[in-house]
Amino acid sequence: MEYKRARYNAILICTWSIIMLKRRQFIAATSAALTALSLPVRAQSANKLTLWGPPVTPSVLLAIAAQEGKAKDISPFDVQIWRSPDQLRAGLLNGDIAASIVPSYVAANLYNQGKKVKLFNIMSEGLNYIAAPVANGKPLVASLADLAQHSLVIPFKNDMPDLLLQILYKKAGLDFSAAQVSYTATPPEALVLFLSGKVDCANLPEPLMSLALLKAKEKGKEITRALDVQQLWGEAFNSAARVPLAGLLFTEEFIAQNSAFIAALDEDLKAAVAWSKANPEKTAELAAKYLPFPQEALAAGIPHSRFSAIPAASIEAEILHFYTEMHALNAKITGGRVPDAGLFYRQS
Repeated sequence: MEYKRARYNAILICTWSIIMLKRRQFIAATSAALTALSLPVRAQSANKLTLWGPPVTPSVLLAIAAQEGKAKDISPFDVQIWRSPDQLRAGLLNGDIAASIVPSYVAANLYNQGKKVKLFNIMSEGLNYIAAPVANGKPLVASLADLAQHSLVIPFKNDMPDLLLQILYKKAGLDFSAAQVSYTATPPEALVLFLSGKVDCANLPEPLMSLALLKAKEKGKEITRALDVQQLWGEAFNSAARVPLAGLLFTEEFIAQNSAFIAALDEDLKAAVAWSKANPEKTAELAAKYLPFPQEALAAGIPHSRFSAIPAASIEAEILHFYTEMHALNAKITGGRVPDAGLFYRQS
């Protein structure tokens, strides 16, 4: 039992690390926890293309496209899951990975380093929620101003969830430095602190948010998605209720060699978004083959995962604004500057 618990915690630790792709992980490429798991990698077929994704829910869109789409009729392809920032970084730099879902700021960082890459689309519009207890039928917090009055745990200091809240607090005229915020080294620690009642609220992504709801129910506690970070972002900046969190990146060489495939894949991914909404249980079943989460949590979390397949160039201004806000907090995130429009894929 202890082994299973430790292994499951290790999976969550690794998964969260990859969701957020911590800058120091991407640069230093550390992957000791994942190495300990010894997860198998699917063998790549010599005559097939390979599309890569992280071990989080947007990758299931690639799997749906591989199963239901038409691009495979142009060029057969495998879907593989990169297991660590180390593997992603090395693969992108040495050419082993030419097409992958990546956190959107990674695309900006690589582009600003002079790498010949293009951000094709946005496949995740944000996964983060503020979890809070419910009392007398009402959530403990109903606004950022409420949240500022309560204790909050965030996994990983100065990373994406933390940075998003810092930006939102500043925009709302709230002093984040005075907030009752604590940080943990891993998501399971944050989840334990929250469910034990040692902190009032927690900043959690899907499907961890859904897992928290399931675990709370098992303990006889009532919690809820009190605040939708994506909704807060849209309200703060008078924009769509979404954060351009992650998207599909191609190398320019891959684009040059696979133009017809890419055009078909674009349609397949858009169809995959619709298919996932129409078939949540089948989507969760497929996702469980690739992702290290219980199928029950995946089924509950997928409807809240904000899947998309939006061409990056079509929301260029929105993505550049996102980069501008990130860059203002830490210039290293985007590779020293806000990238220009050359980052975005445009069909020739």
